[in-house]
Amino acid sequence: MLILIIIIIIIIIIIIIIIIIIIIIIIIIIIIKMIIIIIIIIIIIIIIIIIIIMTIITIITIIITIIIIIIIIIIIIIIIIIIIIIIIIIIIIIIIIIIIIIIIIRTITI
Repeated sequence: MLILIIIIIIIIIIIIIIIIIIIIIIIIIIIIKMIIIIIIIIIIIIIIIIIIIMTIITIITIIITIIIIIIIIIIIIIIIIIIIIIIIIIIIIIIIIIIIIIIIIRTITI
């Protein structure tokens, strides 16, 4: 009888130990899965942030290049206008000089 009781107790203890081990294994597996999911989520977030930063940087560079191009065009236009004005002034001066010379020549001949 005593032997039977001891055997039953041992069996019960073994079953309890097995159940505890199984529970521990299940908990460990769940924790590992959670950690993996968290890592994947973090990686996805980092990738999204990097993509957003890259697009912002490209947009900014595009805007900057457009501004630079516009400035260059404006400068070129201003230079062309200045050159045209100078040419017009020179032509006017030449015309005035010619008119003065003509007037002087006429007065001299008269």
